Amino acid sequence: MIGSREVNLKIQRDILGGVKIPHSTSHTVIYREGDNYYLAVFVFYYTKEDIAAGKVNRPTTWAILDMEYGSVIEERQTQDQDFSDAGYDVKYDVRADGQYDTSRQYYEEAFAILDSVRNKIINEGKLYRSEYQYYLNKILANIPKEYQRFYTDLSV
Repeated sequence: MIGSREVNLKIQRDILGGVKIPHSTSHTVIYREGDNYYLAVFVFYYTKEDIAAGKVNRPTTWAILDMEYGSVIEERQTQDQDFSDAGYDVKYDVRADGQYDTSRQYYEEAFAILDSVRNKIINEGKLYRSEYQYYLNKILANIPKEYQRFYTDLSV
């Protein structure tokens, strides 16, 4: 298993086939489809105007990833298979709404928790929800309120 930090770096590089268009990729979450668990991310696109206004459209692309190596299994479009019931007709506020801890140490701790969760899924076939919720809460603490819903909508 490669570490969650490496998975996030790999996804940032590989998502959308490496195309260089203005977008941002979420941190990984655990996604369940049928009896299988995967890592998952969503992608949202933005313009200079969006960034200046602090509001962006909802994610329209998402992907499921291999739990062990973080390899993209499938990229999906929300128009074909949606993960959220959020509207497409509004822009969502992504301005910082608090003091965020974006230190390397903070994310190293979060990724260590996710590594533990992933390891248990891989080796025991079981999701320890309280441990996973601790990871998710840590990640959400650094996400603007309006965009947190996409993490929770995609997550188990």
